[in-house]
Amino acid sequence: MLTQRCWSSGGGFAMGSSYFYFEFLLAWHSLLVDAGYENPAIFALDYSLVPDEVYPTQILQTLQGYKHVLDVAKDASKVCVAGDSAGGTLILSMLLEVGIQVQSQQAMGVKLGKKRGVPGDFRPDFAIPRMAMLISPWITLASSLHFLSPVDYLNRNTLWKYGHQYAGDTMIHGGMASPGRCDDVKLWKAASPERGYFITYGGDEVLAPDIENFVSRLGAGKVEIEARRFDGGIHAWPVASLFLSSTRRKRLYGLRTIVGEIRKRFDKAPAGKARQNGRLSD
Repeated sequence: MLTQRCWSSGGGFAMGSSYFYFEFLLAWHSLLVDAGYENPAIFALDYSLVPDEVYPTQILQTLQGYKHVLDVAKDASKVCVAGDSAGGTLILSMLLEVGIQVQSQQAMGVKLGKKRGVPGDFRPDFAIPRMAMLISPWITLASSLHFLSPVDYLNRNTLWKYGHQYAGDTMIHGGMASPGRCDDVKLWKAASPERGYFITYGGDEVLAPDIENFVSRLGAGKVEIEARRFDGGIHAWPVASLFLSSTRRKRLYGLRTIVGEIRKRFDKAPAGKARQNGRLSD
């Protein structure tokens, strides 16, 4: 089975690149092969950083990267979009942009990529992917739900500073730059991947309450979404544990969980929309 992954990396929009995640992505690829995928491909996006470029440049670059993946895959049902931290922000913003396009197409009578009276080769510019996998997504750029964790390496005030540098004092509260500010349930439904969202996060990370609030809101709106909490974990734990954990089992525990969820969403029939939050301890 051929599958495509589109990965957007974190770093607060101000630092890092996909090269930092090279070991993580190689381990992920190896586990996908072990899971039975014959030719999995991972496309890692390098987007412009603050202050050289600011919103909406990074979202436009993410859309361009996603368009490339769709051109290669030929079928959006083979695609999983993924990202951690600020990369998760960009994935959610990108999906909202795609959701707006889907709503527009529906309003014009477009169905399944075709429009009545238009030749059969008509296709929308973007299609909804199979699923979205997010690791500790930075859902709301500045939120009172962000708490001062005594153990997380993220600092709330520094996080907010990066958010202001990325989106500015006005757009930091806008739903496109800061997806957690979007309360349009119909848009979230239109933007939802075919098999929904899977989110992992650390129980002791700064973003945990905001992530839990987001999962609750979308779940109440009948959007398919599931979250796994790593008790005692910090920000982006499946990535961090690859470097910090003492045994191979612990290093790969988060990634194995992610691969298991990907298999469930790619290889099995759709489940019900409502999913219970799960907790994992390592």
